Amino acid sequence: MPTFQAIERYALEEQRDTATADALADADKSLSFIRKYTNKVDSLDLSGPSSAWYAPSAIFYNGNGNIYNGGKAIWEWMHGLFSPFARIQHLIKSTRVLSGMQYGGEGRNLLILETETSFWLKKPLDGEAMLVPRLLTFLVGPTEAHDEGTDGMQIWQAKAYWDTAVLEKEVGRRRSSLRN
Repeated sequence: MPTFQAIERYALEEQRDTATADALADADKSLSFIRKYTNKVDSLDLSGPSSAWYAPSAIFYNGNGNIYNGGKAIWEWMHGLFSPFARIQHLIKSTRVLSGMQYGGEGRNLLILETETSFWLKKPLDGEAMLVPRLLTFLVGPTEAHDEGTDGMQIWQAKAYWDTAVLEKEVGRRRSSLRN
C-alpha cells in the first residue's frame, strides 16, 4: 500500500479568496481517488475496465517518449508493462496538488507525486527489489460519462518521469547471472 508522507496543496491565486474551502475539498477527493488508483496498481490486479481509472480520451506520456492515447490503450500498455513483476510498491515521498487547472474547459486537479517505486521480478529473475525514483503527474477530474470512473473521478492526463534503463540494466544483470 502506498504511503502518503507529505501533502502540499496549492490553490490558484484567483481561488484563494473565493473558493479555498471548495478547492481543498476537491483536492481531498482527488487525493482519495489517486490513493485508490496507486493501491490498484500496487496490487497488480489490473482487471476491470480502463474507464474505472482513465477517461476514454486520456493521454499518458511515458518517460521514454512513448505516448498512449485513450484509456483502453493506456490500460493495455500497463498490463504489459507490469506483467514481469511479482510485486510493486510505491513509496510516495511527497504529493502536491494544484487545484483548478483548466483542461478541456473544466477545472481539474494536478497531482504531482514524487515516489520511490520498488519492483520485484517474477522467477527465475526474482531477488531483492529494484528501487527506482519516479515523478508521476496526474490530471484528475470528473468523469467523462456518468457510468465511468471511481468515486466520480478519472485521470485525464498522466506523465511518468523515470529512468527505465535502471530496470533494464538490473534485468540484464540477473539474466547474465542465470547463464553463469
